Amino acid sequence: MTFDFTKIRKSFSSFELQTWDPEGVIFYGDTNPKDDWFVLALRDGRSEIQLHNQLAQVTVSAGPRLDDGRWHQLVPALDGCLRRGTWLDPQAQTSGSVPMRSLKSCALQSQPGTFFPPGTRAEFNLQDIPQPHVEPWAFSLDLGLQQAAGSGHLLALGTPENPSQLSLHLQDQKVVVSSGTGPDLDLPLVLGLPLQLKLAASRVVLNQGSKKEILALPALDLASLLKLWVQPQGRLFLGALPGETSSASFCLNGLWAQGQKLDMDRALSRSEDIWTHSCPQGPNNGTDTTH
Repeated sequence: MTFDFTKIRKSFSSFELQTWDPEGVIFYGDTNPKDDWFVLALRDGRSEIQLHNQLAQVTVSAGPRLDDGRWHQLVPALDGCLRRGTWLDPQAQTSGSVPMRSLKSCALQSQPGTFFPPGTRAEFNLQDIPQPHVEPWAFSLDLGLQQAAGSGHLLALGTPENPSQLSLHLQDQKVVVSSGTGPDLDLPLVLGLPLQLKLAASRVVLNQGSKKEILALPALDLASLLKLWVQPQGRLFLGALPGETSSASFCLNGLWAQGQKLDMDRALSRSEDIWTHSCPQGPNNGTDTTH
C-alpha cells in the first residue's frame, strides 16, 4: 500500500490480525528509509513498535501473545477519566470526535476494581481459563464482591444457547445458586469477604467466611456440566445473561479461577459500559469528567 501524505485527513488506523506466527513484520512505513521509519511487528508472539526519526529512536514491546490463531484488534481501550482539559486550539474545534452517548460518566470518587453496571456482561471461553483438576475432578471460582445492588445474575456456566446450566444470581442481598433442574440454595451476602464457588464430582459448595451451603447435583446436571470444559462453546458469563433484563450492579476487586486471577481485558467479549479497572465509591452522578 502506498499513501500520499498530503491527502491524509486522519491520524489513526485500525485492523484485525490473525496469525500463528510468533515473529514477523505486520506493518512498515517510511518517509525516508535511512532516517524516518516506523515498524509494527510481532516478536515472541507479542506486539512490538519501532520508531526511528530525527527526534526519537524507540523500541517498545508489550501486551498479550497474539500468535494463537484468533482475531485480535490492536486498539486496547483504557479505563480512566479525564478532566480540566485544554485541547489544542478551542477556536479550531468543529465537533466532538466521539459521540456523547458512548462516553461514561465518572464517579466523584473511585477505587480499583471492575464495575458492572446493570445489564452489562463479560464472557470468557472456558478453554481459555485455568482448567479443573482431574483426579478428583474439582473446579473453583472466587469472587471479591465489594459492592452489589439490585437483582440479576452475577455469574453463570453454560453455552451461548444454554447460558445458565449453573448460575449465581443476586436477590435481596442474597446469593442464590441454581443448577437448572434441581433445588436452589442461597447464602446471605457479606460484602468485602471473598465468595467462593467450588464444583466437585457430585456437589456444589458455596461459602463465604464461616458460612457454607452445599447443593447435591443430580447425575444429569453433573454430566452436562462436565461437558462444558470439553466443547468449544463452553462459557463463563459474568453479569447479565443474553436476553436477561437485570437490575444487578456490582463491583469486583478480583475474580479467580482455580486460584489464578482472570484479566478482564482478556475476555472473549464484554459490554463497553463495564469499567475494567475502577469502581465508583459513591453515587455515579457524573462530574465534569469523561470516562
